[in-house]
This record gives sequence, C-alpha cells and structure tokens, in this order.
Amino acid sequence: MKELIVEKSTEVRASAAAIWEQMMAVKEWPSWKPFITKARIASNYENLSCGSRIRFSLMAGGPASLPLTAAITEFDRPRRLAWTGGLHGWFYAEHSFDFVDQGGGVTRVVSRERFTGHLLPLVLLIVPPADLEELHRKWVQAIKERMEGKPEAPPAAPSH
Repeated sequence: MKELIVEKSTEVRASAAAIWEQMMAVKEWPSWKPFITKARIASNYENLSCGSRIRFSLMAGGPASLPLTAAITEFDRPRRLAWTGGLHGWFYAEHSFDFVDQGGGVTRVVSRERFTGHLLPLVLLIVPPADLEELHRKWVQAIKERMEGKPEAPPAAPSH
C-alpha cells in the first residue's frame, strides 16, 4: 500500500469563524478532545499561522500516546487549516480541516488525512486503518460537541 486516505465529516450548528477560533486555541485541545493528551504551538510562535508548528500527543488506538510535530502548511481563515508531518518517502501525513458554510448557521467540518511512504505498511500494523478512521470520526465529533454541547444520553430502558 503506497497511500491511505481517511476522511470524515459532520455538520455543526456554528459558524466557520466560531469553529476556527476553537481550533486556534491549541493549548485548550486536550480539554475538549479526549484523544489529545498534550498540545502546544512550537517554534517561538504565539499563534498559529502558515509555517508555525504544533506539538501534540495523540491517542491513536494503542495504550500509549504518540508525540507528534506538525508544520502548518495552509492557513485560510476561517475556511481551511492544514498541516504535515513525518519524513517524505518514509512516512508522511498531510492533514486538513475544511470548514464549509452550509447556510443557516451550519458549517460542514471535513477532516481529511493522506498517509504515504515506504513505512506505511509497517505503521498500519501498529495503528490499523480502522483506528485511523475512528480517530478522524472523533476529531469531527469533538468539534461538534465543543460547539453544540454533548448530546443527552438516551433514557435507560426500564428493567423488569
């Protein structure tokens, strides 16, 4: 396998600008994204911008968090945020978030990641594609819950 593409999306009852502001608060990510244990802007930048770097630790399906560093490659407020990480040719990831205005105060949030490189088959033994799919589902669900609140749990079924 030379590449794997994972994409998940959801509609969120919030403006793209409001969602964008939550994504910019990198240090706050662990408070509303339970799969991120640490996050910060690196490289002597105070705010995210094209060329800045983020460092975060991610729970990707295994028992330990995976420390990652990514470089911001696209910064189109409030429509698109993208970053890359890894080593070209060996293992490389390109992750993007698109925030598409659907009208009526609704935004479609799309999380997409493309993985490439010679080590991809080995990486997929450690973090299977199903875990990556679930991680992207969690990304968009966390954004939805941050903006809309967590859904109420259904009432428990009566016991007899």
